[in-house]
Amino acid sequence: MSSALKNVTVVGAAGKLGTSILANFDADPNFNVSILSRKSSKSVFPAHLVVHRVSDEYPELLEALKGQDVVISTISKAAADVQQKAIIDSAIKAGVKRFVPSEFGSDTRNEKAMKIFPFFKHKLNTVEYLKSKEREGLTWSAFVTGPPFELYVKMPIQPRQRPPLAPLSNTHYFIQKKPFHVSQNQILASLEKATDKKWDVAYVDAEEKKKIGIETMKKGDFSGAIGSIRYVNSVKGYGGDYTEYEEMSNKLLGVQGEDLDKVVRGIVEG
Repeated sequence: MSSALKNVTVVGAAGKLGTSILANFDADPNFNVSILSRKSSKSVFPAHLVVHRVSDEYPELLEALKGQDVVISTISKAAADVQQKAIIDSAIKAGVKRFVPSEFGSDTRNEKAMKIFPFFKHKLNTVEYLKSKEREGLTWSAFVTGPPFELYVKMPIQPRQRPPLAPLSNTHYFIQKKPFHVSQNQILASLEKATDKKWDVAYVDAEEKKKIGIETMKKGDFSGAIGSIRYVNSVKGYGGDYTEYEEMSNKLLGVQGEDLDKVVRGIVEG
C-alpha cells in the first residue's frame, strides 16, 4: 500500500454512499480518515473520528484540508458543482494530491443518458473544472460504478469496498469498476435461490417508464428518476453496460470479482 496517499477526507459522509465509503476507510489501518461537514448539519459521526465542521460559506475549508492527501466527495445535491468547486479550490491551496468527485453512478459522459438526466450536469461541470485545474498539480479520479447493487434490489447499502486509491497515482480519468456483470434475470434467479421460493414477475414497458420518469422530473418531482435510472442501466446504448465500449479497471484497482449468489444471500439475510 502506497504511503503517498494516506490522509483521506470524506465530504458527504452522512449519506448512504458516504457512510459506506467512510466505514471502509475507517476499517483500513493504511489510512487516516476524517470528515468534512457543514456546521448546520445535524449528522452524528463515530466519536473517534476527526470531524471538521465548516460554515455554509466554507471560509474554514483551507484549514480543514491542510495535511490531507485525498478528498472524496459524495455530495449529491443539484448545486453540488458549486460546492465541489469551492472544495477543489481550497484543496489545491492546501496541497491535496487527489480529488474524487461525486460520480459513483451512471456514466455521465454518455450523451443519451444525460438527455434523460439533465440535473446530472453538475457532475460533468465538476469534472470539467477538475480538468482545468490539472496544471495546478491536483490529480483526480472519477468512479463509474453503475447503481449500488444493494439499492438496485431495494436494500440498504452494506459497506463492501472503498474506492481503491494507491494504484492510481498521477491520474486524471474516469474509472469503470463493477464486482460482477449480470442481467436482471440472473439477479432474479439468485433472489429466488436465496429465498427458496418462486417470485411473481411483472413486465413493464421501458419506454413508457422513461417517458413518465422524465415528465415527473420536469415537474420537480425527482422520484421519477428511479424509473429513468432503471432505463439507462437496462437499455443498450445508454452507458449502463459500459463493458460494451470500455475496459473495466477492476484489475488495475485490485478489485476481485464477487459471487452473485453469496452477495444476494447476504443482503436477504441482513
